[in-house]
Amino acid sequence: MDPQFVSGLEHYLQKLASASDTESIQTATKVLSEQYYARAECIPALLTISTESQEWQVRQLAAVELRKRIPKYWEDIDDGLQQRMRETILKAIVDETNDLTRHGLARVISSIARSDVPNQKWGDLIQFLYKCCQSPTAAHREIGVYVLDSLFESIPDMMSAHMQHLFELFSALVSDPESLVVQVTTVEALGKIADFIEPEDRSAISKFQGLVPAMVQVLQKCLATNEEDLASRCFEVFNGMLILETPLLNRHFGDLIEFSINVGGNEELDDNLRIMALNFLVWTATYKRGRLQKLKIIKPLVDKIMPITAQEDPEDDDEDSPSR
Repeated sequence: MDPQFVSGLEHYLQKLASASDTESIQTATKVLSEQYYARAECIPALLTISTESQEWQVRQLAAVELRKRIPKYWEDIDDGLQQRMRETILKAIVDETNDLTRHGLARVISSIARSDVPNQKWGDLIQFLYKCCQSPTAAHREIGVYVLDSLFESIPDMMSAHMQHLFELFSALVSDPESLVVQVTTVEALGKIADFIEPEDRSAISKFQGLVPAMVQVLQKCLATNEEDLASRCFEVFNGMLILETPLLNRHFGDLIEFSINVGGNEELDDNLRIMALNFLVWTATYKRGRLQKLKIIKPLVDKIMPITAQEDPEDDDEDSPSR
């Protein structure tokens, strides 16, 4: 690999990362596109920069640009260099201390796996991620489950084939003793698994239903600590499961309704968190009306919602609120 090519590429990435005006951004982008990104050599060069640059902003930007170009150029890289790059990125993602850069490298791994796995390559990737998820270091567990979650989007068939092992792994991670991020990312990964469970697969349904209380506990922790972004990610998972034909929430449906109405009516919580809980009830009424009727909880539910509608509205008519 040409050292001048790498240094030139890093130079313009630094310019782009530090640019504060449109002209500088356009100039750096033009040079990068015409002189660097038009060549397959940008793949190993971007990996070098994303793992070795002294500035995390440059490492993170290099990882973003690398992910974009993997689909175009990865197959043009010779097998020996591909293997060295796989080894480099797995070591780098464990050593990286910046969250944004780690996530960028995780998406690079996912992009490479999309190409490799169907061609029977990178066979040790999953075992590496399992090892990360079982690491005593929280940051390693975070990146392990984050990459596993992203792989459901890039290689879904292979991931669904590992469902049994993933259930065992995620049952531990969803109750991670140290990291709420690990717990929330595990909830998201379980949401991806939910998409692959068939209505007739009673064993998988039962295992998943057994994890629902732990998933709700993660959401409760997010609410208790006012982690709005993390809570939103959890609610998105539960909302998504309401759309599925597979009855993954049925065993705990009544408890979920009660939990959501209690959160929605709790004036001590931030309004945005309360709105998320009430929106879950809206989704429930839309997609699981029959289940609500079967449980005979519609009238009690309406009775509990009415006091919320009587709470004071904000002055701005366009501003959302629990009462609206």
